[in-house]
Amino acid sequence: MYTLSFDPHSVIDTKPQFPNVAIAAGFSGHGFKFVSVIGEILASLTIHGQTPHDILMFRAGRYAN
Repeated sequence: MYTLSFDPHSVIDTKPQFPNVAIAAGFSGHGFKFVSVIGEILASLTIHGQTPHDILMFRAGRYAN
């Protein structure tokens, strides 16, 4: 089983209500290829609230429009 997002991009973001909770989903089975950088991004988001990587295209807020 694998998950897909509504567009071709995965979701990597934090929960607005709980900024120290990070989410990564919708990798359609390809997440294993990116696990090292995704883990680094999630750790940085939960610890520092930001990441040096550009994840704008992966933010959950893109679905709000």
